[in-house]
Amino acid sequence: MVNPLLFIRIIAALSIAAGINFFAASIWAQNATEEHPPRDVGGTLDRLSRQTYSDRHTATIEMWKDRDHSRAAVQEAARDSDPEVAGRARWILRQWRRGAMPDTPPEISRLLQAGDQPAAIERLIEAGQFSAAVVAVEESAGTIDRESIQRRINAALLRRFPIYVHTAMRSESLGDLLDLIDLVADSNETAACRFELMRLLEMPIADDKILPKSAASWSPLQRDTSTAILLAKSGRFDEAIEVARTSGNEQLWLNCLMMNSRWRTIADDRHDLAKRSDVGSIEHCLHWCQTMMAADRCGDTGLYNEAVKQLTAPEICKLEVASEYRWKYLANHGQVDAALDVLGPMNADAAASVALDSSRTRRAFEVLGFPIDRIDSDYLIWIDEAVAAQRNGPHLDLAPQIQTLLVLMQCLLSTGRDDVAWTIARRLCESDLRIDGNRKIRVAEYVLSTLAMTKRADWITRLSIDPADRSVTPDTLEIVGRVLPDADATTIDIVMDALSKMNPGHSPEQLFLSASRLISGEIPSDFNPDVDFARFFEVVTRPRAARSVRASDNQNVAIQANLNIVSMLSRLGQTKLAASCLSKLAQSGDTDAVFRMAEQSLDSGRADTASQLFELVYRTIELQGRFGGADDVALAGKSLIGLWTISRRSGDRERSDELMREIRFVLCTPSLQTRGELAEYLADREETALSIEAYQSLLPIKALSSNEADDLYSVARDYALTARDSAPADAAHWFDLAVIRSVESDDFRPSAFVTLPMYVGRWRLEDAIAKSDSIAARRHTERLLKLDPLDIDLAERLLPKMRDASMADLADQTFASVFDEGLRYTETFSLDAMVCNNLAWVAAMNATRLDEARRLSESAVQLEPDSAIYRDTLAEILFLSGDKPVALKIEQDCLLDDPGQWHLHEQIKRFSK
Repeated sequence: MVNPLLFIRIIAALSIAAGINFFAASIWAQNATEEHPPRDVGGTLDRLSRQTYSDRHTATIEMWKDRDHSRAAVQEAARDSDPEVAGRARWILRQWRRGAMPDTPPEISRLLQAGDQPAAIERLIEAGQFSAAVVAVEESAGTIDRESIQRRINAALLRRFPIYVHTAMRSESLGDLLDLIDLVADSNETAACRFELMRLLEMPIADDKILPKSAASWSPLQRDTSTAILLAKSGRFDEAIEVARTSGNEQLWLNCLMMNSRWRTIADDRHDLAKRSDVGSIEHCLHWCQTMMAADRCGDTGLYNEAVKQLTAPEICKLEVASEYRWKYLANHGQVDAALDVLGPMNADAAASVALDSSRTRRAFEVLGFPIDRIDSDYLIWIDEAVAAQRNGPHLDLAPQIQTLLVLMQCLLSTGRDDVAWTIARRLCESDLRIDGNRKIRVAEYVLSTLAMTKRADWITRLSIDPADRSVTPDTLEIVGRVLPDADATTIDIVMDALSKMNPGHSPEQLFLSASRLISGEIPSDFNPDVDFARFFEVVTRPRAARSVRASDNQNVAIQANLNIVSMLSRLGQTKLAASCLSKLAQSGDTDAVFRMAEQSLDSGRADTASQLFELVYRTIELQGRFGGADDVALAGKSLIGLWTISRRSGDRERSDELMREIRFVLCTPSLQTRGELAEYLADREETALSIEAYQSLLPIKALSSNEADDLYSVARDYALTARDSAPADAAHWFDLAVIRSVESDDFRPSAFVTLPMYVGRWRLEDAIAKSDSIAARRHTERLLKLDPLDIDLAERLLPKMRDASMADLADQTFASVFDEGLRYTETFSLDAMVCNNLAWVAAMNATRLDEARRLSESAVQLEPDSAIYRDTLAEILFLSGDKPVALKIEQDCLLDDPGQWHLHEQIKRFSK
């Protein structure tokens, strides 16, 4: 038998040679041979001063091991007058602060000895040594490193939480990870993470333990905010509201009330403040705005009308900031005409945008100062005046005349006057106008950005060439990349570069136009598919020596192509080349490409291959360590979802349950961005129930921890789109809160304050229809028509549902209102083929007023005879009117023009019967 002391000495000697501390090596060896029961601390402390070295050494190791019982004694010994006793005690304290424990593997110990304390603790976490990290954090209390340690651990948790969960589950140390979060949590997000972990682990959460230990150093407001969030997440809204009220943070209190739909309380409170505030003050205006908001939602019509009267009174505050609130609140709550009265004198361009998107088209032209009856005679004059204003004035941005002309262009496109709109766009782009102060900025780029928001984004490519040198600027490439399918500026650059290598003599203009056509899915005239696709593939997949990326354990050379190139090849019918390109990307170390291949394998039923690829993605990201980013970790979470899908489909119940448990833990991540990405991905994979659960856990944090409108809006929008079919009322509730919050933001287009409330209204109407609540259905319908009297979606999609729910009278009245408004519109704007077609289709869907619908449909087809969509509408009306042979002939002709439209096949089958 080997002498234990000799074994310790051998290990120590080898450890010293490798740079490992003698004590660390010794205790590792002792742990490997035997387990020691807890020692008597007092006796052990006495032995630190014994004469024999072996006694002193053994006592040191035992105290290091038994931190829970020996910590106070070690701290006392560190102040001992005996230098060796104090030295040994200080060594133990240093190990604890570093996170070095007796069971820490030697390779980790080496890292801890070599690094500074904050970095060393981060290495512990990466290695899954969570209990050691807890010790290090506890020992860092009161040191100069404590703040740095806490900051680094929180940053690591934000960036790598899903990986830490995976490691903790494998080592059964979730409790240690939770303890670590408890010690370092520094935000509402991390506090929510801890709270949710405790619930998943079925740990009791007493009221005095609802916040993490670290909250002792938080500000009172932060503690109150986190407490309110966690109480709300528990469904204890009364307590959350009370905490918010006593916090002194009025916005937190209002947010809590709104989240729980306490509109009556808000209405009474804001009404009282409005009556007591000084008339003409900003506060007076804002209180009445909020009174209207709350009264509208609690059904107090009298108070709502009183608030509207106050907000449109002459003596209301005329300051611009107050007017900005006023018009947004009015528009948001159905008072669109009153909102336009306020907005028009402030900002005619914004008012025109609001009028246009609320089907008040004539008013849009009026507020811009361009009479409808003078468009044909004067539009060239208006263009010349705007161009002259930009050229002659010292404008550091767009001249006001140019800006107004761009809004006019939008109005013209919206009403079917593409001819005049094209002339405006072409003239402004070809005039080579530049912004004074930065001659590199072209006015044309503003034109292209405007077109990107209209139905004529297809004009952008034709207008992108800089007339000065026939090139395309980087800013223009960014705009073009936004409107082409699966593209960005980098993708266009890749295609142009490849085409340049294939055709060295081509000009930048030729290369750009050909690249744009290819990305759009079209073959340029100078491109030979039989030869050039293979040449293109060879160019974009040729290895580049300039840089390399790491895929798994091997170093691979990157290629020029990206996933957008794969999509482009697929769109062009080159499926084999697309698959080969994807494979090349994966081989080059592109983790996104490997993930795409995994998804394709999953969707095509190749479960074994998909499983291997998902595992590869996860392992790659896991090995990236602290160099990985939030997007990478989200991809790791998506890979877990893929593996869960595979195990569930294969019937592996045990593996499925295990992965489901891990996914639920991962969804507790303090990174709200990662949570949102995973919730969205679950929805994309049609895992709707789990996606909704993830969003519902995320929304209270967003609603109460931040007053940034965009912060709540993006999550509420995604949740609403996921939940609108299964829970339309809840979808409407959260999206409504986000829209309310957006009123105080400058990041939304003016027309959003009409269009966004319409989504809320439609979802509420769907809920009322589903519940057969005819009173609520009428109320929501009336609001929708106030927002947009020509709401085609309402008439097409929801009126048939009304009839199915025995609300035929309301459906008939609503249809008549929308259809008659549409007829009045087409009398003025007879060239608007889209509205003519949409009205005709709505009549067909409601099987009424078919004679008028036929005239509208024939007009649309006459205006745009190449549109298969418009001819399909005419065929539907003819079929419903009894003229079935003609309807069938039209559909057959449509199919020749657009054979990929499955709807046309269904129509032909239906008409043939």
